[in-house]
Amino acid sequence: EATPFGANGPHAEAAVGTTHPFSNSGAGLGPGSGLVGALPPSPGLPPSWAAMMAALYPSTDLSGASSSSLPSSPSSSSSPNEVMALKDVREVKEENTLNEKLFLLACDKGDYYMVKKILEENSSGDLNINCVDVLGRNAVTITIENENLDILQLLLDYGCQKLMERIQNPEYSTTMDVAPVILAAHRNNYEILTMLLKQDVSLPKPHAVGCECTLCSAKNKKDSLRHSRFRLDIYRCLASPALIMLTEEDPILRAFELSADLKELSLVEVEFRNDYEELARQCKMFAKDLLAQARNSRELEVILNHTSSDEPLDKRGLLEERMNLSRLKLAIKYNQKEFVSQSNCQQFLNTVWFGQMSGYRRKPTCKKIMTVLTVGIFWPVLSLCYLIAPKSQFGRIIHTPFMKFIIHGASYFTFLLLLNLYSLVYNEDKKNTMGPALERIDYLLILWIIGMIWSDIKRLWYEGLEDFLEESRNQLSFVMNSLYLATFALKVVAHNKFHDFADRKDWDAFHPTLVAEGLFAFANVLSYLRLFFMYTTSSILGPLQISMGQMLQDFGKFLGMFLLVLFSFTIGLTQLYDKGYTPKEQKDCVGIFCEQQSNDTFHSFIGTCFALFWYIFSLAHVAIFVTRFSYGEELQSFVGAVIVGTYNVVVVIVLTKLLVAMLHKSFQLIANHEDKEWKFARAKLWLSYFDDKCTLPPPFNIVPSPKTICYMISSLSKWICSHTSKGKVKRQNSLKEWRNLKQKRDENYQKVMCCLVHRYLTSMRQKMQSTDQATVENLNELRQDLSKFRNEIRDLLGFRTSKYAMFYPRN
Repeated sequence: EATPFGANGPHAEAAVGTTHPFSNSGAGLGPGSGLVGALPPSPGLPPSWAAMMAALYPSTDLSGASSSSLPSSPSSSSSPNEVMALKDVREVKEENTLNEKLFLLACDKGDYYMVKKILEENSSGDLNINCVDVLGRNAVTITIENENLDILQLLLDYGCQKLMERIQNPEYSTTMDVAPVILAAHRNNYEILTMLLKQDVSLPKPHAVGCECTLCSAKNKKDSLRHSRFRLDIYRCLASPALIMLTEEDPILRAFELSADLKELSLVEVEFRNDYEELARQCKMFAKDLLAQARNSRELEVILNHTSSDEPLDKRGLLEERMNLSRLKLAIKYNQKEFVSQSNCQQFLNTVWFGQMSGYRRKPTCKKIMTVLTVGIFWPVLSLCYLIAPKSQFGRIIHTPFMKFIIHGASYFTFLLLLNLYSLVYNEDKKNTMGPALERIDYLLILWIIGMIWSDIKRLWYEGLEDFLEESRNQLSFVMNSLYLATFALKVVAHNKFHDFADRKDWDAFHPTLVAEGLFAFANVLSYLRLFFMYTTSSILGPLQISMGQMLQDFGKFLGMFLLVLFSFTIGLTQLYDKGYTPKEQKDCVGIFCEQQSNDTFHSFIGTCFALFWYIFSLAHVAIFVTRFSYGEELQSFVGAVIVGTYNVVVVIVLTKLLVAMLHKSFQLIANHEDKEWKFARAKLWLSYFDDKCTLPPPFNIVPSPKTICYMISSLSKWICSHTSKGKVKRQNSLKEWRNLKQKRDENYQKVMCCLVHRYLTSMRQKMQSTDQATVENLNELRQDLSKFRNEIRDLLGFRTSKYAMFYPRN
């Protein structure tokens, strides 16, 4: 006969002595337990069955119930063949004592007074405070999950530091190697983390994905999944805004670094890509929300100009209180689009951009146009004025980033005007014979090119090679200037090496002059395409320019797939048609291999490649089926037609539609975040005009200015004086002044950061309180308040006579 629900199993005694956690009436814990309200065993039912029924039906009087009112026993109503025996196979190896169960249940229910009473009565030491429930949770873990601060503080006051250790039992359902501080960080609870961090907790530093140290190699060899999950848990903890605010002196910098590390991890550990990308986005949003708490321009100036200890310092700019915007440049380097496009940051950038011309934004449109045209026409005069008196009032206005942008733009338009003059006027008078090496207009173009090269060299020197090449505008400028230099160099070589006056039609195909003209044509194209970067300043054309750049990147991905398909079909067709007749047989040849046929283009690899490329645009007129066949060529003609037809299906129908879908997706992606993308791109362009490295435009920047001469003399004098005794003392005093100023700025930054953190926490609480929907946090808080209120009322009314009475409330 089957045992009902394992009454005679290993947990029979436990079933008798355990109360159902959701029961509202007392159920006996077994005979001899000595507890109040023990339930007498019902006649005709095993004790374990009676205890279970009392838990399931708390309002039913089992002692006086008739057999018809109770569910019938399976053994009494069914034959043995119709009964399925049930047995608990999840046997617990080490069961908790009654006190331990009550202790964990009190922590779960949030009963502060019961937890305190159990800990106070634990003088004999029969309570193991490190005990865990069936889910592998200890008291601290349960308290953190319920976010009960009072009980957590009580546990810490009673010396439960051992509970802070990690759980490392793989049989539990919770994540392995999760310490309470990691769990609290996952829940982003600022108050609980504050209490836990006072216990001198620590976290293991995660190693890089490709780390080959002994520890990582051993963990990967033992269990690679556990090692990867542990790294993800650690980074989820480190990315918690609450933990960053509590443990980092510079939370914004830490958020930047974490987002970059997480983005790199998402590219390496593709199995957890979505998790790492979500954590990276969380760090970016935290930095943005923290910056949004700034209330005035002074706080923004302190934040955006702060320089960390690892960044290079501009001592002269620090002593002169110059606007260096180091933190903003770092945000652009880490691709923090949310931070840069934040409203406060953009407002501050607008103020710095217009500078002393702040009234320009409030002028009517006609006056704005007149101002730009006036500066654009008289830009050589303005450049000369700044060259002579850079520190004057007029020179400071020219030094404004907005004025620098207009003057540099006018200089570049003048360069394009000279290119048009060279292409349209001088080409009409071009002779068929070789003329002079350089025309008079060539010398003007060379001045502009040297000026642009000098500007790029200065940027390369101050920014570094890596940062310089990250900007696509700098890459285009480098290629353009290189082509112009190669053009003029080839002209000089052609004039010095070739002294013949033969006509152009008699020149070699790779004559230096012809090669120079080809390079000059490419350089002209790039010169006009460089104007696209000026569209970034426009709110209308800027997003279109950004979308075009993203589409070009996607087209590069598509090109890799298309070239593989093109190469595959080119090889096949060339191998099929690469046969021919001897010259003597060409007159009377018949078949698909004759030069008279239209498919003769498939005889060479280059010809086949070009023919297949123009097939996409329906410009390759090749007849695969021909009217004249030689004996035995029908099969080859059919195979060639099948290959070309397959190519049309794969490329013309499939790949071209795929390209259209990719471009549409790229445009839609930019359109969905149009404001953020445009503001970020505009900030990158504006920052290039904020420093004083390239104030004058080409070709005036190649002329040594008085400011440059003064800086050189000052640096030389300082170097000479540094070798004298007075100079050494003066230098030490200057370094001391610089350190004091740097320390003062760091203190101001910490004060501002503390204010931002407090405002951030307040805004988060207000946001949670103002939400209309019920969240898990709201329900947990309500549950804790009700439980605390219930326990306080019971203690005040004296209902609780025993520490077990919480499980047996009075009717």
